[in-house]
Amino acid sequence: MNLLKDASIVQRFSDGEVIISEGITSNNAYIVLRGRVRVTKKLDRKTVVISTLKEGDIFGEMGLISKTVRSATVSALGDVEVGFIDKEKFDELLDTLPADIRTIIHALVHRLRSTTDMMIRIGSELENTRKQIRSM
Repeated sequence: MNLLKDASIVQRFSDGEVIISEGITSNNAYIVLRGRVRVTKKLDRKTVVISTLKEGDIFGEMGLISKTVRSATVSALGDVEVGFIDKEKFDELLDTLPADIRTIIHALVHRLRSTTDMMIRIGSELENTRKQIRSM
């Protein structure tokens, strides 16, 4: 964690400001230095809140590790200060790990993305079922 803090440049965001957008190419990882951020994901036409992150939490790393687009949108909740590390520096840090560990990390990221997608769909179906029951 200190390595990421040491390698980062600080950026400030105001309440509601989007820090990263779902579907955009990943080029930075972030650490929340001050404040909180909300992580959301689009499902059909809905925006689903996945989590709220606080100081010390990291986001944006999955896209860099898996070399894919952003899987979620992250927005500031109030005034936020984040540190970021660019893709090149992040890759340098990953390259210091043994190849077997990198393989495990890639597998974990893939599994986490799949699990998150499944949980969002299950949550949405549960909410739809609740609405149907209430309307009866």
